[in-house]
Amino acid sequence: MKAPAPEAPPGGEAVEPPPSLASRSLHGLFRLLRVKDWASPPVLNALIRLSRRTGPALPTARLRRLCRVRRDEAEGGLVFHLEPRDGEPSFHLLYLHGGAYSFEISFLHWRFLEDLIRRTGCSVTVPLYPLAPEHGYRETLASVLAHYADLCARVAPARLAVMGDSAGGGLSLALAQALPAAGLPQPGQIVLLSPWLDLTMDDPATLAHIVHDPVITPEAALAAARLYAGDLPLDDPRVSPLFGAMAGLAPVAVLTGTADLLNPEAWRLAQRLEAAGQAVELVEHAGMVHAWMLLPLPEAERAREQIAGLLTARFRREAEAGLPR
Repeated sequence: MKAPAPEAPPGGEAVEPPPSLASRSLHGLFRLLRVKDWASPPVLNALIRLSRRTGPALPTARLRRLCRVRRDEAEGGLVFHLEPRDGEPSFHLLYLHGGAYSFEISFLHWRFLEDLIRRTGCSVTVPLYPLAPEHGYRETLASVLAHYADLCARVAPARLAVMGDSAGGGLSLALAQALPAAGLPQPGQIVLLSPWLDLTMDDPATLAHIVHDPVITPEAALAAARLYAGDLPLDDPRVSPLFGAMAGLAPVAVLTGTADLLNPEAWRLAQRLEAAGQAVELVEHAGMVHAWMLLPLPEAERAREQIAGLLTARFRREAEAGLPR
């Protein structure tokens, strides 16, 4: 279930690399600024209003030099298609950005995707799906299902990966669970980055983990959860896919940090997938905060290398098996 630990030195045990100076400084800054004191429902609402005024970040100039970028309007919002300029794509990725189901895509997401394309040569579809509170889970899930169905008409499902960070990770799993009822096949791989899987925020292990996280509070997360779920119970699998069906899913890889309030959810997911006989790989990074793989940290570099390596290996096997593109 868990990814192998770092290689042990001769005659010794595996040693976790010490946290980088940048990572320690980031933790210190979060605590110095008392970020968790600001993570309250009123501040959340003010930040959502600010996000609407500023709008979504757009693909960077560096990404446009690397890729052909096509912008469309579909399924109630913008969607971006990124195609490498050199060669045939190695696989195709549907990426669902995070942001508590309420915030626009950020420049950090575009930088992350630029790095992933450089490492793997993949093509990417990035839908800017409907956001709460203006929209709820029905519109959001229906939107990403429609995008996925469109991709399946153009790309062999075995050559597709679905990936998301934070709320986008939860949405990725909810999408995969909704595919059988929609008559759609599973993708070749699902990758969840610091996923938000249980919107109830009442699991004892999660609540006990508060002391390790310098950023997220259950109160702010719960406020965002209610904006997205509306009148739906928060333990409904359509918004909390941790409680959904696990059988029949594509192979799942989960990356989580031990300084993330949502870390226990990743472990619960891995246990549920294993119990259902599903393929799952859990990669845990010591001391890393929520969605650290998007940040400018040495540890993020290592995580991005792991993600690219996992996807490259997965789709190399599919290509060697002679599956259609």
